[in-house]
Formats: sequence, C-alpha cells, structure tokens
Amino acid sequence: MRLRRLDLIRYGKFTDRTLEFGPKPDSGPDLHIVFGLNEAGKSTALSGYLDLLFGIEERSRYNFLHEYSAMRIGGVLEFGREGHTFSRTKQRNNSLLNAMGQPVSEVAILAHLAGLSREAYGTMFSLDDETLEAGGKSILESRGDLGKLLFTASAGLGHASDTLSALEAEADGLYRKQAHGTELALLKKRLAELKSRKDAIDTLASTFETLEADRLDATEKYDRSITERSVLSARLDSIAKYLRAVPILADIRRKTAQLAELPDIASPPRTWTGSVAEMIDEDASLRTRLSANVDEVERVTTKIASVEVDEVILAISERVRGLTDRKVRYISAGLDLPNRKTDLQILDNAVATCLAALGRSSEPEPAALLLPAAIVGAVRNMVEQRSGIATSVRVARDEAAAALDALQTARERVGEERAVPEPARARLTSALSKARGSGHLREIKTAREAEDESGIRWEAAVRRLHPWSGDAQALAKISVPSARQVGAWKTRSAELRTSRAVLSERLAEYQGNHELLSARLDALRASVDVTDDEAAAIRHARDEAWTRHRDDLLGATADDFAVALARDDSIGAVRLANARELAEIRTTNRSLAETAAVISRASAQLSQIELDVEAALSEIRVSARDLLGDSLESSPE
Repeated sequence: MRLRRLDLIRYGKFTDRTLEFGPKPDSGPDLHIVFGLNEAGKSTALSGYLDLLFGIEERSRYNFLHEYSAMRIGGVLEFGREGHTFSRTKQRNNSLLNAMGQPVSEVAILAHLAGLSREAYGTMFSLDDETLEAGGKSILESRGDLGKLLFTASAGLGHASDTLSALEAEADGLYRKQAHGTELALLKKRLAELKSRKDAIDTLASTFETLEADRLDATEKYDRSITERSVLSARLDSIAKYLRAVPILADIRRKTAQLAELPDIASPPRTWTGSVAEMIDEDASLRTRLSANVDEVERVTTKIASVEVDEVILAISERVRGLTDRKVRYISAGLDLPNRKTDLQILDNAVATCLAALGRSSEPEPAALLLPAAIVGAVRNMVEQRSGIATSVRVARDEAAAALDALQTARERVGEERAVPEPARARLTSALSKARGSGHLREIKTAREAEDESGIRWEAAVRRLHPWSGDAQALAKISVPSARQVGAWKTRSAELRTSRAVLSERLAEYQGNHELLSARLDALRASVDVTDDEAAAIRHARDEAWTRHRDDLLGATADDFAVALARDDSIGAVRLANARELAEIRTTNRSLAETAAVISRASAQLSQIELDVEAALSEIRVSARDLLGDSLESSPE
C-alpha cells in the first residue's frame, strides 16, 4: 500500500490543504521528506494520515479549528499500482467514504494492512524525532515495543517477541504480585495446609514416652494371655481324650473278662482283622454254592435214573425228524393261504361278471352252465366257419363294389371312345377268361381268413397278458427275464418262505419257554424269604457298621455292629435253609437270560429274512416293471 495524495480538508489548522506525492516511479527510490518549521503542521499531517487509515480518534486533539462533526480528511491510496480515493469523517459508524461520498466497509483498507493495529502501524511506519529518541532509550533499556521491534530487526530474530511474550506469560503463571491463582501461590497454600496437618498429628516427647510404655505393657499382657490360653487348650484336649476313652476302656475291660473265661487258643495275627468280614462272606458264599451244587447233582442224577428208554420211540425217531419238514410246509401253506383266498376272490368276481354277461346272475351252480366238450368243439368249428364265411362275404362285397365301379367307368368310356377293334376285343376276352379261371381270388380269400384267425389268436394272447395292455410294437420292446432268472427267483422265494416259517416256529417256541421261565422265577422268588438283592443290602449295612466301629471304637458303634452282624447271621441261616431254591433261582435267571438272547437273535434273523424278501421283490419289480407296471403283487412268488 502507498499514499499518493493526502487531503486535509478540515483537519487541525488546515482547511482544503493537499499534499501530493505523485505516482510511484518506475525506477529509483520512492522516498519523500516532509520538513518545515516548528508548528508548521508536520505532526498534524502524520496524524491525519493515520486517522484516514484507522479512523479519527474519539478524543482527537485536532478539533481546535473545526468541530468534530465538520472534521474531514481524504486521500488517494495505491493498492498494487491502482489508486483508490477515500475520505474520512468524524462519526462512530460509516465514517469511511468512497470517491462518490458513499460509505464503504473498513475492510477496503484493513485488508491491505496485514492485520496491524494503529499503534503497531504507527510504531513501525510513523517515526518522528520524539519516537526516534524514545526508541533509542528503549533499545538501551531493552524496554517498550519499539525497542523490541528495533532490537529484533537489527539482530535478525523475527520470533524473539513471540518468545518473550511466552516467557512473560509463563512467568506470570508462576508468580504475579497479589495474584492467588499462580503456581507459587498454590504451592504456598498447600504448604500451609500440610503444616496445619503436621501440627495436628504432632505429639510431645513426654506424651510419646507414656504411650510407648503403655503399648509395651499391653503387648506383654497379650503374649502372657496367649500362652495361658494355649496351655488351657492343650489341657482341655487331654481331658476330652480321656472322656472319649472311658467307654472304650470299659468295653476293653469287659471283653478282657470275656476272653479270660474262654480257653487259651493261639491269637491270630493283627493283619487278619481287616479280612475277617471278607472271609465270613466268602465262607457263606462257598457253603451256599456247595449246597446248591450238591442238590443240583442229586436232582440231575435222579432225573437220569428215572429216564426209561423207549425202543419204539427210538425206532421212529427218524420219521419224527422227517415230520419237521412237513410241519414247515404246513406252516408255509398256512402263511400262503391269504394269497390263495385273494386269488379265489378274484376268480369268483370273474365268474360273477360272466354270469352277468349271460344274464344268469342268480345261477346257484355256474358249473351247470358249462357245455359238453362235443358241443364246445362244434361251436368252435362253427365260429371258425362263420369267420371264413364273414371273410368271404366281405371279400365278395369288396369285389362287387369294385366291379360296379369298373362297370360304371366302362359305360362312361363307351360313349367317349370309339369301338374296340375285334382283335383287341378277342385278346381282352381271352385275358379275362384266364383271370377268372386262375386261383387268385381263392388265394386272397385264404389269406384274409388266415389274417382273421391270426387276429383272433392275437387278441386271446393279449388277454392272457392281462393286466398288460398295448400293441405288438410295445410288446416287442419289453425286456422279458430269462427262464433261468425266473427259476432262480422261484428257488430264492421257496428258500425264503422255508427259512421264515422255520424261524417263526422257533421264535414262537422260544417265547413260550421265556414265559414259562418267567412264571417259574416269580414262583421261586415268592417261596424265598430273602432274595439275593436283600441279602446284599443287609451285608453292606453290616460292613458299614463295622467300618464306623473300627474308626470310632465307641459303645454305640459296637452295639450297631452287633445288631447288624446278628441280622446278617439270621439272614444267612434263612438263606442256607432256602439254598436249593436260591440255586434254582440263579439257574432260572441264567436260562431266562439265555432264552432272551436266543429270542433276540431269532428276531434279528427274521428281520434279515424280511429284508431279503423285500430286496428280492425290488429286483423282480425292476425286471418286470415294463410288463406288469404297478400291478405287481407284494409276494416273492
């Protein structure tokens, strides 16, 4: 920015005075020196220039000639070699005017001042004699903004002022006179608080000695009390042990007296104490098993001795075994009976349909309607003759129609064509006679009769293929299983039927045996007072009583063990009395388990046979699907 002209219109002692500096030269210095006598108006002109840029001050001292409302200055400012005319009046708002006298924004000038304030601009660019002297002193004393600016400019430290400002702010934050929020003030306040707390908890030396003596005395008393308490606790534990040993001592004395009354025998080792109960149980178990085995041997021996050899039955034993196969066949026939009944129902329906077609639905004996064989043969011959006659009639009718057509055609041509010559007529007559004398008509008739007979046989054959339906081409496309394959299917079907019948019979027999064994087991359990499970529970209770007594050695536990032992002995006696029944119960249980396993195995085999049957049916369905379609029955036959 450059000042080209300054207009002191009404400012200070000037009225309509202009200072012209001219345009900026293209080359050379652009320096203008304003000089004059004292009170000539040099300072007034400088103040007028600053007021033009920043506005006339509120308390301006240049109103001694013109009133505030009349004060006015102007000038031309160059911004980038382009001149702009402005004027300034003394008022609070809209004091900057353009060349047309209209208010403009302050930004028009401030935008070119780089944010400098009036003071900063005056310090940097408005130097006079007084400011130079004050600046020199500031430089010497390193005070004041001017001194700072000149010092930093001469030293080349452009950011020294910012650093000094930051240091001054930091110093003010550390300490500032009569300030309460500085760091030093806060630390002093904290120090005072700590001193107050120290004074509050501080103790005099005499008081501390008294308190320390009391503490030592209390510690000594506490240690002495702990020692006495330990001694008393040990004494109480000893007394408690003695009290617990009193009943045991009485029991020992009683048992010692009992032992003294018994004869002298060798004492067993102490290691036998833990195995006595096991030995008792094992002895009882062995005795029971021995008794059961002896009884079983006696029973089997008696049964063998009571068996009488029947020579007659032995002689027919082979026949009896042979009846097994017949029994299987009988069972198979019984299983196949529903299928046969179904076939019979189908035939009955067919007979009823035939009777309805004959108008004899109420006939009680359809067999009476059957014709004798001779009549049937004669009827068949008549049917065949009728078929030949019908064929001849049809052929004759066709020939007659053809002859009529030929005659009509010939008659139509008679009038159109000229008369046939005699030689040609003779040849035609001869050819006609030969044709009539030949056997072509007879051969045609025979061929047509054969065709009709073939059609009848075809229809009969197709009816026999029911439920299949279709023509000859469809029948030719069907893949028919070979005779070998059909035979294999029949053999497999017979084997499956036989196996299923045998397994079904065996399964029924095993299930009957299982029911008999279950009933027998229930009866045996009802006759026995104590079962194995109850005996095991009583023995377990005895072992627990013995374990508790061995751990505590009290009179109460000894009594409990005696009761449990007596109960176990009584149960053992009862079981010895029922040893035979118990052995039979165990044998029956084993037989029952074996029978259940056999039933399970037979059921699994029967299920496997059913799966094999289903697989065979699936194979047959796949092979015969084209011929039978969806009408295949669910039977391996």
